[in-house]
Amino acid sequence: MLVFFLNCLCITVYIGHSLVTDRESQNNISLTGESGSGNKDIVRQLLNQKTLIRMALVRNVHALMNDMVKMKQSMAANDVRLRDAEEQIVNLKHGVKTLKSENQHFKEQATKFQQTVNNFIKKFGDLDRNFTQDSNSRLEFERKWNSNSGACDRDISGQLDDIKAEVRNLSLSLRGLEKRTLELEKSIPILLNNKVTILSGRLNKSLDNLSGSLSASSRKSEQLLLNISTVADHLDSIRRIMKDNLNKTLHGLKAEVEQSQKEQQKLSSAVASLEIFKQNMSLTSYGKSSHVGFTVGLTSTSSSWSYSTLQIVSLFPHVVFNNGYNPHTGIFTSPTAGTYVFYVNVNVQGGNFIYLDIVLNGSSKVSTMSHNSARYMTGTNMAVFQLSKGDSVWVKRYDWKSYYSHSVPITTFSGFLL
Repeated sequence: MLVFFLNCLCITVYIGHSLVTDRESQNNISLTGESGSGNKDIVRQLLNQKTLIRMALVRNVHALMNDMVKMKQSMAANDVRLRDAEEQIVNLKHGVKTLKSENQHFKEQATKFQQTVNNFIKKFGDLDRNFTQDSNSRLEFERKWNSNSGACDRDISGQLDDIKAEVRNLSLSLRGLEKRTLELEKSIPILLNNKVTILSGRLNKSLDNLSGSLSASSRKSEQLLLNISTVADHLDSIRRIMKDNLNKTLHGLKAEVEQSQKEQQKLSSAVASLEIFKQNMSLTSYGKSSHVGFTVGLTSTSSSWSYSTLQIVSLFPHVVFNNGYNPHTGIFTSPTAGTYVFYVNVNVQGGNFIYLDIVLNGSSKVSTMSHNSARYMTGTNMAVFQLSKGDSVWVKRYDWKSYYSHSVPITTFSGFLL
């Protein structure tokens, strides 16, 4: 093609105007003219014109080659930009997949949170049933109470209703949170798909413009570069918009998760308060049922105790307070199951000695020692027992000589229910 173009150019130059003299060439020039010197001048002139034409053609060819090299470089740069744009599209798709996985994770967390709430609701149901059973078991006792017990029951019912209302409000809040999460999960993929569609359309349009510009001419390369710059600006703006939207969405989700955690903490606090309230009610019911305990003692001094059955069971006939102790047999019988504390104090008379045991159902558990190394030695001990209803506790004289006491008892035996 280049050779054909050069030949055509040479023919045109020889037929048309001269590039150097700008005169019409003579068609009737002959190398065998009238004058030999004239012919030589003409030939020399033609050779000069040919040389100039060749130099002009070489310059033009070099300029064309340079333009072609520049066009190839521009096309290579455009290819690089296109590859970058494709990589950005792949990265955006990867970001969309990541957001979908995060949304799935949030959905799983919401499901777990809902299950936890359901468990709390189930526990509240169990607590309600337990309260109902406790109420049924206390019916016999509540009939003996005065009008104040009715007011107390109404207060308790009001507090339970308030707690149930708070639980229901928390459940409604959790349902609203779950609905909001589902809406966000639906809106985020739609937004991302719209942005990707817009971006793809703009890229396709830019690619079409780029192909038309490359196929048209080299003068449209600048326009192509401008279009690519515009596409890059659009990509940057879209990336910023998507990043801002994603950040806002993530911040919103984090805020809602934190709010749900706070509500869960409130729910846990409500459960803890309910359990404490139940324990208080249990303690109150125990306190209302009976104040089990006793303090008994001896109000006289004795130098010896007889070897009768009292060797097995020591009697403490003087009663300071009594609810469960039999002063005639010297035995305490537990009216209800629970944890009990027992304490014995004995003061020996003069320089004698005495040893006492605290006995549970016939088995000695702890002992006191009032030694005769000094006068009026005191022996004490304490025991904590887990008793069942009907268990018996008493004080046994293990070895003795005498004891000392006073009208206000010094030698005593005490016990009470925790």
